[in-house]
Amino acid sequence: MEKCNEKGRFEITEILEFVISEDDSNQRYAIEIGYVNEVYSIKNVTMLPCTPAFIVGIMNFRGKIISVIDIRNFLGFTMKKVHEDKVKKVIVVNCDEIEVGIAVDGILGCRDIVLSEIQKNVLTITNFNTNYFKGITKERSIVLNIKNIMMDEKIIVNEDVI
Repeated sequence: MEKCNEKGRFEITEILEFVISEDDSNQRYAIEIGYVNEVYSIKNVTMLPCTPAFIVGIMNFRGKIISVIDIRNFLGFTMKKVHEDKVKKVIVVNCDEIEVGIAVDGILGCRDIVLSEIQKNVLTITNFNTNYFKGITKERSIVLNIKNIMMDEKIIVNEDVI
């Protein structure tokens, strides 16, 4: 039975779907549109030394310097580091005053999904932090829990280099 809100309608959210390529495959991801500030085509990302492998570098976004991350590396799907010259598109996400760019290879578009159709139990069989995921859509897009990702202490790098 489908879950309806108090007005008798299905609970729906809008997502932005994107792809990240690795070798010969494309992995589909999705983010709730409420966290997306902008999709931004960039010319260059500046690499930063002494940062975790998931940080591709930094970029100037409308006069602000923000970090660009490789979400696959952050989630533990790969150990490869993305070269800053390969980044051409960034999804700028914002959560509780924290703004970060996610490096992507392509944008698939926005669409509405029924929340009850997200398969939640599929991701529990993996060795990944399930707090980072809301589930998987019927089209096999991994819906990220951006709020939990942005609030993770790993995302904030606060180290002194001597």
